[in-house]
This record gives sequence, C-alpha cells and structure tokens, in this order.
Amino acid sequence: MSTSTSTTSKVKILLVDDEPSNLLSMEAALECLGQELVKANSGEEALSRLLRDDYAVVLLDGHMPGIDGFETAELIRQRPRSRHTPIIFVTGSFVSEEMMFKGYSSGAVDYIIKPVITGILRAKVEVFIELARIRHQLEAEVDDKIRVAAKVSKLNLELEKKNRELRVANSSLESFSYSVSHDLRAPLSHITGYIGLVERYKPQLSEELQDYLEKVKKSAIRMRELIHSMLNYARSGHVAMSEEPIDLDVLIADIVREDLRTEDRRIEWTIAKLPEVKGDPTLLRQVFSNLLSNAVKYTGLRPVAKIEVGWNESQNGNDRIFFVRDNGAGFDMKYVNQLFGVFQRLHSDDQFEGNGVGLATVRAIVENHGGKTWAEGKEDEGSVFSFSLPK
Repeated sequence: MSTSTSTTSKVKILLVDDEPSNLLSMEAALECLGQELVKANSGEEALSRLLRDDYAVVLLDGHMPGIDGFETAELIRQRPRSRHTPIIFVTGSFVSEEMMFKGYSSGAVDYIIKPVITGILRAKVEVFIELARIRHQLEAEVDDKIRVAAKVSKLNLELEKKNRELRVANSSLESFSYSVSHDLRAPLSHITGYIGLVERYKPQLSEELQDYLEKVKKSAIRMRELIHSMLNYARSGHVAMSEEPIDLDVLIADIVREDLRTEDRRIEWTIAKLPEVKGDPTLLRQVFSNLLSNAVKYTGLRPVAKIEVGWNESQNGNDRIFFVRDNGAGFDMKYVNQLFGVFQRLHSDDQFEGNGVGLATVRAIVENHGGKTWAEGKEDEGSVFSFSLPK
C-alpha cells in the first residue's frame, strides 16, 4: 500500500516483546514504512505507554514474564483510551484453537507466527496505518464541523440579537415619524389658512410681495405633501394588515384612471393580465400607485412614454414577482442601494419633483407582506422596479 507511506503524517506503532532481538527484528522490518516505532519490553511498560499516547496498532508478544500478552490485551481493552486500539499477537509457539480463541477474546484482531515473515508483517501493519490515518482525518473533519457549527450558532444568536435591535429601532423610527408628521399638520394648517387670508389682499401687494407669497404657498404645499408621505410611510410599518383576495387587474385599472396625472401625455401602456393575490388591498394599492406614479414622472421628458406592468413566477415557484418597467430617466446602478431609503433621491427637484419617501414606503409594505423589493436601471435608458409576494 504505497498510499500509506506517501503522506507526511506519521502514526505510532507499539512493539511489545521481552526479547530485545525480537524488537530489533520487528523494527528492521517496519522502519521502511516511515512511521514512529515505539518499543516496550514488558506488558507493564506497554500499558504505561498506552496511557500517554494513541497507537495505530500494537504488536504484542503472547508469552512474557510478569503480565503476559493475553493479560496485557485484556487490560488494554478495559481502558477507555485504548479500548479500540488494534492488537496483533506475535507468538513463537504453536497456536492452538484454544489459544487463538483466548487471544481473540482478549481483544486481538490477528496472529503472526514467529519467525516473522517481513512481507506479511509489513502488509498487515500497513492496513492499520491507513485505517489510523482515515480515523484521524475523520476526527479532524468532525472537529472542524463542530467548530463551524458552534461558530454558525454564535453568529445566528448575534444575528437574532441584531434583528431584535433593528425591529425596535424601526418601530421607534416609525412611531417618531408618525408623531412628528401628525404634530406638524396643525401648525401647517394655520400657515395655509393665513396664506389664504393674505391672498385676499394680493392685488394690493407689490409684485415683490406677491412673488414672496407665491413661494410661501408653494413651500406650504410641498410641506403638506411631504407630511402626507411621511404619515403613509409610518403607517405602512405598524398598521394592522388584512389579508383578502385582490383582483390586481381591477386595482391597476383604478390606479391608472384615478391616481395618475397623465394629462397632455402620450403614454403607451402594456399591462399584462395579473394573477389574484392575497394581501391588504389598501397597502398593495399604494405599492402599485407609487411605482406607477414614479414611472409616469420619470418618463416626463419622453415624447412617448412606454410603461409596462407584468409578472412571472420565481425560480423556486414559491413567489410571484411583479414589475413596472419604463423608458424614462433611469439611474446609475452604483446608487441602487439608495433607492429604497427614506429621503433618498437620485434626481434633483429641478429635474423631477419628489420627497424620497415613496419607494421606502413600497419596501416597508412589501416586506410586511413577506416579500422583497429590488430595481435595475441604466441612466437615460429606463428602469425596472420589481417586488415579490409569497403565493
């Protein structure tokens, strides 16, 4: 077995005999295997060595003064560390059936008769060298797996802790957003009311003051829209959701007819027949409404806008994937991770109006339905916004 001698890892082989010449003979026969040969000249010394180290095989003389080979074998088997160590009896006497039975009962796995034939001894020992190496390799793999499992378990605990902290932080953020947005509505209503009162005297104002009044009015309108968006985002995180069958074909038709500003626009709609889903009708309407509104907005500079609504099944068949594709302004993919963040925008107000809350609301609603959101795009070549919903 050349494989056992080619590897650099060594195993220990214990040679036990009370005759030094026999030990030298076995050592000479086995030294070409390149392993660590350990000699003991009595049963007591063999037991002492087996307490300290592990051995691939023990070559044990059957007849020795003091503790003979059979007693030594029995004691080897009684000790937990050496219980499974292979023992080969090397004996110079005739081996009767009774002696052979006694040897096997004591724990022997084989017999070799003196004078030892070198080739037979070497072949048998090589088998146990290979078995020892395989056992050590398996033990190392098991240890590695145990370490990996322990590491994974620790990481899972840390991840769960982080998730709990994130849920608490998100809940606090949603409550804060709701509270701030709600508290801002009252003073904004007062501001809007006073603007209305001042507008009664608009003809009496100078052009400069009229310009200032118009700017204040536009700022108030923008603030109202921003507060409305923040409230929607905050509600999407903690509102109690219903689960009802939703006809998406009817839902999309209603959004196109009622929610979108498409006056004086040329839009080519491609809307596939969509499957029925289960979820909260109000929240999922907001998802599609936000995505379609974005598509309409970011195709505003196109002579002919092309907007497609479609769906397909995920590869594992567990989810339905819906998408809204457009030929609008698109975006640079290196900023894709910013798209679904609160108040994150990739275009200025001079290009396209917005407050950076719509896509964050989409993600919050979809995640509460057990789905995921993502986007693909290219600057000035359009974009595709997708989300999944579990079947």
